[in-house]
Amino acid sequence: MPSIQRNTFRNIDQEVYGEPPDESISHAAKIYGLSVILAAIALTQWIIIGNTHMLSHSRSEERYGWWLLCTFFAVATLSWTKLGRKVPFNYIIIAAIVESSTIYIAMEQKHNENRLVNFYAGIVVVALMLASIFWGAYFPMFIVPGDLLLSCLVAIANIMMIIFFINVLFINYQGIYYAVRNTFALVAICMVMYTATIIHDRQFDVPKNEYLFLSVLQFFSYMILHERILAISFTSALKTSC
Repeated sequence: MPSIQRNTFRNIDQEVYGEPPDESISHAAKIYGLSVILAAIALTQWIIIGNTHMLSHSRSEERYGWWLLCTFFAVATLSWTKLGRKVPFNYIIIAAIVESSTIYIAMEQKHNENRLVNFYAGIVVVALMLASIFWGAYFPMFIVPGDLLLSCLVAIANIMMIIFFINVLFINYQGIYYAVRNTFALVAICMVMYTATIIHDRQFDVPKNEYLFLSVLQFFSYMILHERILAISFTSALKTSC
């Protein structure tokens, strides 16, 4: 009988993106830890910018749409493309997401005359994030957003984005801006709940070792909610002044 050499078969190495993970740190600690670090970077820059006269611009609805569109495209590139997941491209994309979101929110904070509004907005958003994480981690799965609901919400969000730019170019109806912001705030809350189900081992079809993507997704959700609270405070201040 012909003998089969051991070197006849080649071992196919799995393609590893980035550096090998540190097994001594849990995935949950990596995801939440990196999310807190990204939020701390943004908060530090907000404090610095808030104490200077930088980024003083008039408020523009169109700017919100471009920030949302570009950041969503960057998050999609980070999660769904091989190029976006490889070093150093993934770090470059993450840095672009963090910095663009930080600068945009800092510009929005400049429109609030009282700095306490920005502080209260941060508290409200952190409370929303913690409540959403707790909901996704411990509530029964039949009342937690799953793949189907999240896909439907993302599809609706894309449609709302198209409506947003049509409104900017032709209609300029303020109610549509409110509807788009509310839709994306709902999507952000559902995304946080969904990532919590992955982190806390309640979703077995989705790998949770993609901690960079999951952390950035939580950071992006935080920024969407923070912008929504700032927009509510700005419109409330306008109504009060009138």
